[in-house]
Amino acid sequence: MRHGMRGETMSGIYEWVRSLVFYLILMTMVINLLPDKKYEKYLRLFTGMIFLMLVFAPFADLTGIEAEMAERFEKLTFQNDAKLLKREIEDADGRRMAQLIASYEEAVETDMRMMAEGMDVRCLEVEVVLDESLEGGTFGDVLAVNIRMSDDMAAVEAASGRASAELKKKIGEYYGLKESDITIHLEDE
Repeated sequence: MRHGMRGETMSGIYEWVRSLVFYLILMTMVINLLPDKKYEKYLRLFTGMIFLMLVFAPFADLTGIEAEMAERFEKLTFQNDAKLLKREIEDADGRRMAQLIASYEEAVETDMRMMAEGMDVRCLEVEVVLDESLEGGTFGDVLAVNIRMSDDMAAVEAASGRASAELKKKIGEYYGLKESDITIHLEDE
């Protein structure tokens, strides 16, 4: 019985020594194959730490350190995964918020075009500036409007000027803007 236990111990020691030698040969080969030697010191540090873990592995089994190290590694991995997941969720929320703002901006621009066309004025371009700040409770408010309108004929310019004043008033009342926040340009086509 003692002889069988001694044989298992010796084969365990041989296996341990064989794994150490194999690891040293493998790491020497990897270090020699590095294309850029500036990373060699970092690789040596990392491989040295792994080698120490291999050397002390049999003793860690006896003292229970291995189980504690595995538990700490799991905690660290879980915390890292949680941070990565949180970052991915924040990125997805940011993309979703940007899409929401773009859709809302497009809807407001379409609404303003319809207001102008309802007054027989043709819009060439509508640009809206929205409040994108999540603090303060003003998210999504229209801050400024810039409209380019068509002035088809020079003779109609006075009527178009009156129409632009009426449009400014209508937009100001609807979106709660001051007239100074609304810019309307008349352009010849």
